[in-house]
Amino acid sequence: MDTELPESLWNRRLALEYKLMRENEPTFDIVNNELTHYRGVLIGEGLYEGGFFKLEIFIPRTFPYTPPEVVWWTRIWHPNFTDEVPARICESIFKNDWSPSLHIFTVIEALRELLNNPNPDDPLNTFAAAEMKYRPDMFEARVRRYIELYARPELAFEE
Repeated sequence: MDTELPESLWNRRLALEYKLMRENEPTFDIVNNELTHYRGVLIGEGLYEGGFFKLEIFIPRTFPYTPPEVVWWTRIWHPNFTDEVPARICESIFKNDWSPSLHIFTVIEALRELLNNPNPDDPLNTFAAAEMKYRPDMFEARVRRYIELYARPELAFEE
């Protein structure tokens, strides 16, 4: 059974999340003045350098007892994301590792870590994982091509 915070605590928690997001994630902001809806961009590093990845975060009324919903809008070639829009994400923080003490910016940090450090041993995209392990040259070339096609800044920052 999902639990909800009492209304006054819920409003304080949303205000805290907003404050922490403003301090830690300047490329994210609320949508339509709703403290339960964020939109922002992750900027890739390493293999994903030059990529701008658009996502949205929705905070359910059962937060912080349940994790937020993340919608990944930028197509990506990565073993831990599906090759579709929106992509599904393989991240344990949304399942087994969720804790009410975690914050929205913690989720973004986990996504940034996953983006920049692909794990081919726990894939959602088995083709990308196999390419990464056995044909890294092809994998890197496809990552670059996806960034050129789908992860350009003008696409990530458009409404």
